[in-house]
Amino acid sequence: MSKISKAEAIKELWRRGELSWKLDAVQKQMHLSYYNASFKIHTWLLARRSGKTYLLCVLALEQCIKVPNSIVKFVSPTKLQVNNNVRPLFKKLIEDCPEDIKPEFRTKDYIYYFPNGSEIQLAGTDSGHAEKLRGGDSHICIVDEAGSCDHLETVVKSILLPTTLITRGKLVLASTPPQEPEHDFIRFIEEAEHRGSLVKKTVFDNPRISKEQLEELIDELGGLQTDAARRELLCEIVKDSNTSVIPEATDELYTEIVKEWPKPPFYDTYEAMDLGFNDLTVILFGYYDFRAAKLIIEDEYVVNGQKLHLPNLVDIIRKKEEELWSNPLTNEIKKPTKRVSDIDYIVLNEIRRISNNEIKFEATKKDNNEAAINTLRVLLAKRQIIINPRCKTLLRHLKNVKWKSASNKEKFARSPDDGHYDAVDALKYLVRSVSFTKNPYPMHYNAELYQYYPPEVRNAEGFASSTQRNVDKTDLYKIIFGVRKK
Repeated sequence: MSKISKAEAIKELWRRGELSWKLDAVQKQMHLSYYNASFKIHTWLLARRSGKTYLLCVLALEQCIKVPNSIVKFVSPTKLQVNNNVRPLFKKLIEDCPEDIKPEFRTKDYIYYFPNGSEIQLAGTDSGHAEKLRGGDSHICIVDEAGSCDHLETVVKSILLPTTLITRGKLVLASTPPQEPEHDFIRFIEEAEHRGSLVKKTVFDNPRISKEQLEELIDELGGLQTDAARRELLCEIVKDSNTSVIPEATDELYTEIVKEWPKPPFYDTYEAMDLGFNDLTVILFGYYDFRAAKLIIEDEYVVNGQKLHLPNLVDIIRKKEEELWSNPLTNEIKKPTKRVSDIDYIVLNEIRRISNNEIKFEATKKDNNEAAINTLRVLLAKRQIIINPRCKTLLRHLKNVKWKSASNKEKFARSPDDGHYDAVDALKYLVRSVSFTKNPYPMHYNAELYQYYPPEVRNAEGFASSTQRNVDKTDLYKIIFGVRKK
């Protein structure tokens, strides 16, 4: 290795447009993901003091140095924030930049000009200042503190994105969650969740914050349970009680109800379908664990209504039932206790015809929608619904579903996946169809087997609960033949 000084190494890295050495460990992860990702829009949900603006400035500088004549459009909520937050970081970053490649800031234009022809154009979204970024080409568009920007959707879709059409440039939206639940940034977050591209970093991911600083931040915001701390430190979207349909569907709840669930030996199965022709068609597959008093949502099938093909749908239903409810000892498929769907008798009759009367959906009850939603909310709050992690659409819809407006609580708003949070309706139908009092267990089940359990099992806390006594048939055989009656 050539013996060069630290100062010479720094200059060489600057000339190569390689500035990741200025970042902390988490910033480096995001830096790498930015360059490796193939998608166009990057949405970053980042906690306070995460160094997001610093990282955004690094990306802007790297683009301009690596590729001559690059254009970076850099947006902040206000022109004042550009002056107070963004420009000081650029000034700090370029302190050790070689003079021959160092950019010059011109206050009149609010642009950093580079000797190689590249530019970083700055603007706020207040008072229409972002309009000056309209037109031309850009290689990166950056929106810092997107959750506080005015008219974000217009700025992104009408001003910034069109400038990346020819260059195939990227757009980065970075922010803590917005204070206003109806802010445009919420929709971009939901779209990123739908694509599977949302990056989320809480205050606990920050390697630069000490334990003492973290405690100080939490105290400053009144504790982790406050709306401010949940939003600013944990990156939770605090829901608006006027428009949120399922306010109980939070990250905290999901840590408890989103999991695999062991099948009991006896259970009743259910299917629920929400049909959509311009929206989504969603089918949920679940069963009721009577002894645990829990409704288990095992799987889902989701298709855009315009791609709905009924013969394919019938095949998929058959395959799902076989996968989920086949008895491994007898190879018998447990047929659903009930299948329900929203009302479209022509479609339901056609499904029955195609399946030779094998797959029959009943029209669900549609009365008293508010009571049905409230029942669903209560079951979720009591942790009586368990959702398999593979039900991604259902999980996303439950968390994000909103009423069309605060004054219109009859219909759901439109969702980013071209639906109306249709999985929530499917779950509502399924809940209404379940017979919660029906006991699927044969009379005297386990009564004669109880005495054959080893004492350490028999005496264990909660042994009589369903999750511990509902072992599968193979385990019961082992208990019977492997333990002698005392």
